[in-house]
Amino acid sequence: MDTDKSLAQTPVIFCATQRSGSTMVVDDFVNLAGYERSESEAFYAQVLAHDENGAMPWQKAYETVRRFREGKGPVFYDKVMFHYLHKLSRKIDPVAHDGSCAPFAKFFSDATWVFIRRANIFEQSVSKYVAEELNIWDKRATKDDQFNLSMEFNVEKAKGYARALAKEDRRWVWFFRKNGITPIEIYYEDAVENFPHYLAPLFNAAGVDGAFDAPPERRMQKLGNRRNVVLSDILRDSTIRDLMLKSMTSEG
Repeated sequence: MDTDKSLAQTPVIFCATQRSGSTMVVDDFVNLAGYERSESEAFYAQVLAHDENGAMPWQKAYETVRRFREGKGPVFYDKVMFHYLHKLSRKIDPVAHDGSCAPFAKFFSDATWVFIRRANIFEQSVSKYVAEELNIWDKRATKDDQFNLSMEFNVEKAKGYARALAKEDRRWVWFFRKNGITPIEIYYEDAVENFPHYLAPLFNAAGVDGAFDAPPERRMQKLGNRRNVVLSDILRDSTIRDLMLKSMTSEG
């Protein structure tokens, strides 16, 4: 692979699942480093969204994102979701590509890897449900805290989201283990309450300076409201009930 990475030393690769607070985490990172907000998923927005047939070669894809990132962060960075990681890996090396996405891991072998997770899968699933139903993905899209009060809630559909999110999180764990990567783990619940200090391990690992002594105002805020919490409790309790019924059935 002869793609020039001279302007992208010690990159930061954020790995996430949907509604894990990853956009907030990425923005906190660039904000604390003193940069304006930028698109967090450039490999998707700048490459995959415009390359439906997969014809764009990796050299062009990487250069497109590298140019997009110039002046927008302390180092090259991007956020990726596992469900499209294989597309990028196939671009890097169509022959060596397999389910482990080893070509992507190898290309960014010098990166600081960050694994963004949400411990509460039920709140994460409800967050995805609300976003999909109302097309409201962050706080800027709504003017008040009443945005989801009239929304119908289908608990079975929410369970489907929970299963999908849990599987993707598990695939990330497998990816790191398979490729010998030990990422910095950031949990949404800690990130919400502990800005900016939760980012200290990342800044230290990446060798980046951040304004920890006089942090800027946070640019992104938590979207979920009280109804999100209530619906997540419903989803959790319904899931527990399913498990109880399954256990009773298996016992005869």
